[in-house]
Amino acid sequence: MRVAIIGAGPAGLSAARGLDADVFEEHDSVGLPRHCTSLVSSEGAESSGISPSLVVSKYNLVTLMNLRGDYIVFRLRKPVYMIDRPGLEDKLAEGIAVKLRSRVTGVEGHYIFVNNERRGPYDVIVIAEGAARRFSERYGKVVRLPGLQIDARIAGRPLEEMNVIYDRKISQSYFAWVVHIDGELYRIGLADRSQIPQKLQKLLKIFRAEPVSKPFGGGVLAGPPAPRLVVGPHALVGDAAGLTKPLSGGGIVLALKSGVALRDSINKGDLGLYESALRPTLLRLKVAHLAYKFMYERGFVHKSLALFSKSEFLAYDYDDHVKTLLLALMTTHKAPIALAEGLRYYLRSEKI
Repeated sequence: MRVAIIGAGPAGLSAARGLDADVFEEHDSVGLPRHCTSLVSSEGAESSGISPSLVVSKYNLVTLMNLRGDYIVFRLRKPVYMIDRPGLEDKLAEGIAVKLRSRVTGVEGHYIFVNNERRGPYDVIVIAEGAARRFSERYGKVVRLPGLQIDARIAGRPLEEMNVIYDRKISQSYFAWVVHIDGELYRIGLADRSQIPQKLQKLLKIFRAEPVSKPFGGGVLAGPPAPRLVVGPHALVGDAAGLTKPLSGGGIVLALKSGVALRDSINKGDLGLYESALRPTLLRLKVAHLAYKFMYERGFVHKSLALFSKSEFLAYDYDDHVKTLLLALMTTHKAPIALAEGLRYYLRSEKI
């Protein structure tokens, strides 16, 4: 098969390895500009082949908090890694002749337009454009929130490991984060629907943080996954397919695994195998998107944080947040109260 791949991110590059494909990347190099926090589970990193040499930091707990003093601690069953994301893409690109500064401006049937010049025909066109969703948008709507972050120093290390902030003063629709990197260095950011730069400045002021890098960011996707991953000669992978965790926006491991699954199906000459291989993942992400709608769009996350304040739980599966939340609920005596509050909250929001 003759294959074109739009985008040299983790999804596109993992699909390209082992294929004789034309890989088009609009930027001057792979891996840049930076746009994500680069957190992956240790299990996901190991199963998708991320080299230990790319691990920047390791984490064993996550603290959920608001700015009023409520907090919940999740101790991780297995650690979470912050990885060198540009380094990952450099490693994936080894041996692949990526066509840099090649912006795909159109996709029509078996043809693509690169810098407005038609190329093709191709048997398969892989849409691996990440969260940009210029071409993948036609195959299904995905919640896309602008995100922005920055590396900054906080004197005295007042916070530990990973901190997720649910507070409407900072983010009405999603959350903010303060993730420890090393010493007094943190990665600080947020995602929301509007006024992102102003809210990031407010967040830096709250934590008395001094920036040491330029802001970077991009779209944060909260699902649901695309209803179809293969439409005619077009196949969607990674963020372009909405393959991200709705409750956190993370998608690096899903990008790698979807790229490999698509590559294997192309090598076997049957694109239908790609959707079959990811069917359990798609179901899990659809359920997680329903949780996103209730927790974030309807705001029950704020009620939950106050209800379970000062509690500590085990985060059983960092790659499946719904499973972790359900297992946490099963271990607390506040479960009946939480279920009753959740039902009341749901019915009240339905009436509104």
